[in-house]
Amino acid sequence: MLQVSRQDVVSDPFPHVIKQGILPDALFARLRADFPDESVFAGQKGESGTSGSRTGSGFDIYRGDSSFDALVARSDAWREFAEYLNSEKFADTFREVFADHLGSIGLKVDIANSHVDPGYAEPRAVMSETATFKDRVDGVANKLLAPLRSPKPIELFTRLDIHKSMGGYAKVPHCDRPNRLCSLIVYFTDAEAVGLEGGDLSIFKHKQAKPVEDYERHPRPADVDCVATLSPRANLGVFFPCMNNSYHGVSAVTSKGVARDFLYINISGRKSSLW
Repeated sequence: MLQVSRQDVVSDPFPHVIKQGILPDALFARLRADFPDESVFAGQKGESGTSGSRTGSGFDIYRGDSSFDALVARSDAWREFAEYLNSEKFADTFREVFADHLGSIGLKVDIANSHVDPGYAEPRAVMSETATFKDRVDGVANKLLAPLRSPKPIELFTRLDIHKSMGGYAKVPHCDRPNRLCSLIVYFTDAEAVGLEGGDLSIFKHKQAKPVEDYERHPRPADVDCVATLSPRANLGVFFPCMNNSYHGVSAVTSKGVARDFLYINISGRKSSLW
């Protein structure tokens, strides 16, 4: 379903794919036609508040939310897309696209023999912007104990997060949570067409070359350089492993009343740190 291959992967500063038309045009058009309007996001916020909100405003819909259930019940396109993402097929897409890099990105688990549990939905309550104390402890343990043990398979699960970010939304250079295997961002907004100001995605490179396991997942802004900036465009996708130096961020949305609609999709592990 994703229109990506290993030939699309750019290796520097970390393996990633930037692809215009990452979804088939017909599917994207169907998804866009059924994209939830502002009232749906407001209704979900009324139920869940800002718990686990990636936008900070609470305008997020997650698998397990009543608004998500209603969307996939009424929209064939969203149901088909959600079923693909919440399956071993999506995990196989990741494995195939990044096959040439899986041995060098610092994974401490056996992804080849790990499998997706489609019945698990990560609750909002466990979401946090930065690593928890347990995340950090597990990351240190992975690094110290890796030479003494062989990687083991783990239980995987997926997320399909639907977002409508508004004025003030921004992200400093960071890596996603350490239980994330990979992230996929798909934009539904064309910034130029709607007059969106800000909200550009930037990719960063650490100023100091290190072994991949030694990179800090949340660097100081002064320690990284911006190497690429992308303005949101409809059906533009960014796909990457969540390795320790997969640094990215978002410039502040400064326009008023203009939504930045996007999806944040990932495969994750039922383990605090995979790296």
